Amino acid sequence: MRRASAPPVGRACQRFAHRATPRSAASVARRLVLASAVLALAPAARAQTWHIVPSVSWESTLTDNVNLAPSDQRTSDWINQLTPSIRFNETGAHTKLSGSLSLPVLLYARTTQNNYVAPEANVTGTLEAIEKFLFIDASVNVSQQYLTPFGARPNNLANATQNRYTTQTYSISPYVKGNAADGVDYELRQKETLSNANGVSVGTNTNRSYTSDITGHIQHEARPGGWLVEYARSDIRFPGQDVQSNETTELERFSALYRADSTLQLRASAGYEDNRFFFTRDNGVIYGAGVEWHPTDRTSLSAFGEHRFFGVSYHVSFDHHTPLTVWSIKASRDTTSYPQQLADLPAGANVSGLLDSLLGSRVQDPAQRQVLVDQFIRDRGLPLLLSSPLALFSQQITLVESETATFGILGARNTILFTAYRARSQPIEGSDVGALTPLLAQLTNNTQVGTNVAWTHQLAPSLTLGANADWSRTIANLSGGGVTRLFRISTNVSRTLTALTSVYVGARYQDSHSDVDASYREVAVLVGLTHTFH
Repeated sequence: MRRASAPPVGRACQRFAHRATPRSAASVARRLVLASAVLALAPAARAQTWHIVPSVSWESTLTDNVNLAPSDQRTSDWINQLTPSIRFNETGAHTKLSGSLSLPVLLYARTTQNNYVAPEANVTGTLEAIEKFLFIDASVNVSQQYLTPFGARPNNLANATQNRYTTQTYSISPYVKGNAADGVDYELRQKETLSNANGVSVGTNTNRSYTSDITGHIQHEARPGGWLVEYARSDIRFPGQDVQSNETTELERFSALYRADSTLQLRASAGYEDNRFFFTRDNGVIYGAGVEWHPTDRTSLSAFGEHRFFGVSYHVSFDHHTPLTVWSIKASRDTTSYPQQLADLPAGANVSGLLDSLLGSRVQDPAQRQVLVDQFIRDRGLPLLLSSPLALFSQQITLVESETATFGILGARNTILFTAYRARSQPIEGSDVGALTPLLAQLTNNTQVGTNVAWTHQLAPSLTLGANADWSRTIANLSGGGVTRLFRISTNVSRTLTALTSVYVGARYQDSHSDVDASYREVAVLVGLTHTFH
């Protein structure tokens, strides 16, 4: 049978992305081990408390569409995934180190060309080099991401897609902070970040980026009046481009502060910005106002709006939690870049973070609370992340307008986690505008809308029923642009065999309709086992 031609974006993904080869996976693994060793070196010398939790999981999947291809091209397969993992936390007199490492290995019975390793890591560390003055932060993040929201975006590793690639971000940030006088504090920080989109190739070496950030502030506490002086500069460089093509943003701001009472602080600000992009330069006066409200230790509201070169910029955040529920609403409109988006990973509603907020008042020790959170997620079969807008690979400064609402409830037998989001991305300009075709350029100019709900029910003390459903729609903002709609639902039953071992069986269904990329449907069943070591 003649193979159908790939849709335009499908051909674009084939051209600009490829599955990681064993050699590239090995390279990522070597870098990961080296970076983790560097992070661990300083804490190991003076560690006081280590908490290490190794684990291993196995998952076996039978699918009728392993490559998420159109109906006339789909291939069934049997996939086995083995994932050794480790989670650790260290607290010393002058050090902190925490994170997780995992190395999923996927083996395919029929489509053996899909065999691959998908390393994942999230490690952060802090060293207090000079007591109460000089500090050094470092981090490593390795994760699996997707090139375009119009292509296939499975919420598992078993489905093979050329839309998936591995991101790596390594950063080190020395800074000084302290108190200059009564009520006056300061901080000056430099952060160097290396980012690599492994498996994405747009020209020569342009999948890498180097970011240098300098930030600083000096603040006089509001009693009731106070002030704040801020400075920020960011330089982004893509190897293979001219030095003159660096993206540079610089901002100075002065804010007057007023504390109305112990729960409410107001702010008015003015300053100047200078933005030197690849082909344009925007500078001018900025001004804005904000409010911070903390009526209780369970409720907080922060809002700040400002006039910038692109119009109105704002950041709004509302958080509230009770002993059984957690609520969060966030909205923003600001510029960003792909390296900055990578630095903020993991994106979306972090289930571990939500549960940590819920249990914060019950368990004071962070390490003990994390153990309880991990066990709760494992026992109830909860996802680690709820759905979120996709970080877009681009060498452009992008204007992003986003809104996200998250809700969680923790009951005696039921757990419900819900999130809804909208993100509109619009490139301001960048070096790859001319290099990409108009079709590829529109991939970074779109609006993503979606929702996700996860529910678990405790059938018995050691038996849990879980379900997860999410829906998303991506629309190209350009006139005549395409649309991709994705719906998927999964369910599983998990049983705790021992305090350290659990098994589960499940099924999933996903359906994608697109007039930009290939449409597909998939049905899969799976079985798995997770064991945690002492």
